[in-house]
Amino acid sequence: MKKYLVLLSMLCSFIFPGKAQNYWWNQSTAYEIFVRSYYDSNGDGFGDFNGITQKLDYLNDNNPNTKTDLGVKLIWLMPINASPSDHGYDVTNYKALNPKYGSLNDFKNLLTQAHARGIKVVMDFVMNHSSDQHPWFIKSASNDPFYRNFYRWETNPGNPTGPWGQQLWYSKNGSNYYGLFWSGMPDLNYTYQPVKDSIFDAAKFWIKEIGVDGFRLDAAMYLFEEGTTLKNHPKTIAFWREFNDSCKSWNSNSLLVGEVWDAASSIALYKNKLDLCFDFNLSDANMYAINNGDPYASRLNLNNNATIFNPNQSATFLTNHDQNRVIDVFSANLEKNKAAASLLLTQPGVPFIYYGEEVAMKGSKPDGNIRRPMQWSNTTNAGFTTENPWYSLNSNYATFNVSTLKADPNSIWNHYQKLIAIRNSEQALMVGSYKNLISNQNKVHTYQRSYEGSEIIVMVNTSNEAYDSVLFTVTRADGANWTYQIQDIYNDSEFMNYPNWGNLYKFILPLKPYQTRILKFAYITGLEPTNWNPDIKLFPNPSNGAFNIEMNQINEPIELSVFSMDGKEVYASTITQKNNTYFINQEAGIYFIKLKNKNGQTIIKKLLITN
Repeated sequence: MKKYLVLLSMLCSFIFPGKAQNYWWNQSTAYEIFVRSYYDSNGDGFGDFNGITQKLDYLNDNNPNTKTDLGVKLIWLMPINASPSDHGYDVTNYKALNPKYGSLNDFKNLLTQAHARGIKVVMDFVMNHSSDQHPWFIKSASNDPFYRNFYRWETNPGNPTGPWGQQLWYSKNGSNYYGLFWSGMPDLNYTYQPVKDSIFDAAKFWIKEIGVDGFRLDAAMYLFEEGTTLKNHPKTIAFWREFNDSCKSWNSNSLLVGEVWDAASSIALYKNKLDLCFDFNLSDANMYAINNGDPYASRLNLNNNATIFNPNQSATFLTNHDQNRVIDVFSANLEKNKAAASLLLTQPGVPFIYYGEEVAMKGSKPDGNIRRPMQWSNTTNAGFTTENPWYSLNSNYATFNVSTLKADPNSIWNHYQKLIAIRNSEQALMVGSYKNLISNQNKVHTYQRSYEGSEIIVMVNTSNEAYDSVLFTVTRADGANWTYQIQDIYNDSEFMNYPNWGNLYKFILPLKPYQTRILKFAYITGLEPTNWNPDIKLFPNPSNGAFNIEMNQINEPIELSVFSMDGKEVYASTITQKNNTYFINQEAGIYFIKLKNKNGQTIIKKLLITN
């Protein structure tokens, strides 16, 4: 067992404790699924609900002692409503499912089976716009008196452009309608009460009647426009508060997670309106950190988030269905991929993993290339389907697939699985406070997570450089001053036991390129703290093995035990008088002297034996 020195030093860090908020989603790692590409159960080339149901044990078999499942507890299904497109973000019926994915009974069975395994399910709910093939729009375009105002129409809207310079108004039947994204997705008009009523009714159907656990809300910041204000309008903010209240009335545990692709100050507007918002800024900062060996922006984002967001109430991710896949961003560097996953799964917030990232699926724009079929095995069609898949497979699926990578203990799949398992077992990582730690190596991202006496220190080397000595200082968040065992729970190794020299600790540790360490403080077995504090003198210290113990008074026999650094008892005796002399024949090193009274209370002293 390799051990490293832990010394007393001064603390230099930023601390943002916050008040822990612990909802069911904070106890979850989430997983984003494009149903069309996940698993085909009926051989038609398209993924479907039954295919996901068959793969639920892969996501979470509801047994924390197994290592064959990922351990995720929340899945987000990309659009499943009726739609004419592959992506599904242009809905034609808000209460109907895409028939290619299966029936309503198939979907209900998926929910039942997922819930039986402790997995919650949220669905993409596209409320900003519909398809131009939706019956509402067809009637609106034909001037139906009831449906005309379901959408925005102007005779002469001018030629304004959108947030990214895009066209906003499109001509039809002698007038013009508003569509933020493109002509095939006209924006709904929420100033018209029947639109709001219709959408609320659909939302109630899915949450209260069907049993979904919440919604991922597409384009959440664009519902209301006024003049040149096209996003984050105060009416949009107020709308989401009302919508969330309604969803909670249908299911008090429902989750709303919003896509607000904007600055952190804008995302903060939705605090206490939406439960979570995706943190695109932290995603960019973490990806930049790993790609450039510079975690400075990530640290700044985390510090900023702690001051403007509710603690741990954000949705974190690396990339998603609208962005180039992680392995492509990192130019096929798997070690970078692993380091990025380490940041994602140990930082504050609810982490979302895009399907296939656990097997390093590649893909860059256009969209179809980043939404290819899942790679399950090295067999025909990557085990996705027995027929021709709806979209071509990645060329490297024979190597990068679930079956192959699960068998390799050093693979990206096992890295994800282990990190998720650690996160699931450590409240400090799920709901703990966050503190940046300053080290002597700027390329090492080091931080502390703390929760109700549990302490976790995370070290991620964001560079391809090896370090013999990464030095940083830390104090326990609770200020405790005792003897601890420091264990690297990611690398399954124990560090040294730490005596009560104060509540400040100094670490000097090596790190390989892109290596992750997750350090946990734990009481040494048998050396837990108590409230007993007698006046005791231990001398000489350092010692050659002979030492004296003086007590100001002794009214009862005191048990004496001496422990080595690895917690092994090397000497035992009983103290019956005030002045006592002992000798232990042991190698040079640090030892712990434990005194225990008849009430079971203990006190620990450190003894240094020299040659």
